[in-house]
Amino acid sequence: MSRSGFQKSVRMFHKFSEETMRRRGGDQAGREGVLALAAIDSVLKAERLFDGSLLEPLAAFTNLLQSSQLPPEFGDYSLGDALLAIEDAHAELRQHTEQRWEFAPELPADAADALRHFLPKRSPGAAQGKSEHAKRLNRFVLDAAGHAAAGSALVVGALAAPELPLAELAARFQRLTLSDLDLEGLEELVRRAIPEPHRERVKLERYDLTGSYVAFASGVQSAVQSAADVAAAERALLALVESYDVGAGSAGLSLSDEKPDLVVSALVLSELGRGYEDCARAALASRGFGGARVAVAPLQPALAFLRCLVVQHHIHALLRRAKSAVLVSAVSQVELPHSAVQPGGPGVQGDEAPEPRDLLEVEALAERLPQIAEVKTEQSWEWRQDLPTPTKNASLLTLVEAVVV
Repeated sequence: MSRSGFQKSVRMFHKFSEETMRRRGGDQAGREGVLALAAIDSVLKAERLFDGSLLEPLAAFTNLLQSSQLPPEFGDYSLGDALLAIEDAHAELRQHTEQRWEFAPELPADAADALRHFLPKRSPGAAQGKSEHAKRLNRFVLDAAGHAAAGSALVVGALAAPELPLAELAARFQRLTLSDLDLEGLEELVRRAIPEPHRERVKLERYDLTGSYVAFASGVQSAVQSAADVAAAERALLALVESYDVGAGSAGLSLSDEKPDLVVSALVLSELGRGYEDCARAALASRGFGGARVAVAPLQPALAFLRCLVVQHHIHALLRRAKSAVLVSAVSQVELPHSAVQPGGPGVQGDEAPEPRDLLEVEALAERLPQIAEVKTEQSWEWRQDLPTPTKNASLLTLVEAVVV
């Protein structure tokens, strides 16, 4: 997709929205939407950097494009397409400045402290290998594996989904690489999930799919420790986040240059970059500044946009660096009273029903796939996990979507 094509779509809709407001008037939300479109157009013209506060209107606009509610000449660009176009504009804007970041997935042996905010957190119920979710996940992955050559397979972020059919993958492929941030966790996973006769086929990699965690943690510490007060710390953190200048083409999947016959990324996508906020909060708290500022503007939207970028980079790497890839992701979640999901239960009615929380800034995984993606097959299912609390019983209902590209 060309940046100019998406920019044309933004300009057309901006003009359309302005004309509509002139003829019919508009509320505050409509005026803010027009201003956001003008700002996005300015970004695409390489006149300014993208502001994280523009992420929500950008996602809303691309959702409208994907819905086919606009005439065909507007295009059907996804949020993934939009992010790639914005990165291209950023590269033009920064062409005369020295690059500050690099994609650095290799982790030094002493990186444990820097990584403490980024290690995977297992969801309750995720280890229930006989759950319906696990069965659906296994069937989907094994079906994709059956259509791939039996040379090499790579499972990235393997600790995020230990219910994957690792024994079957090790039996099918001549070489199976498992990667994650926690090498000891991978070793324990192999002992538990893969029969000894096939373990010689398995290679483990300590790998950061974002390529940024160690540098981010170091940059945060430096920014906060050198700040004279909380306002200066906030400005320094914002400057650090907004300086991120790695392009999607730099993102990788493995330390090896080999293009695997099959790559599996399962339940990783929505977790990438989740520790950025915790890392910044802890650094602020260590100086006695308190961590509340990371949850509000301007830091919160800036961190959300950074997470959005590293997620898009991982998708891009799957499309570019694998012969075939399975991408499985949690897309949205909602917490429900336990009775609402029990057979014969009263359910949740009307205003009592909570709104699902989008985990990828979009309503469907397809909206994160750029036009270069060729989807071979796709499925979706709901995953229920019991969440007992001291005061109530609740269930976490997750929409999971899966594609083979």
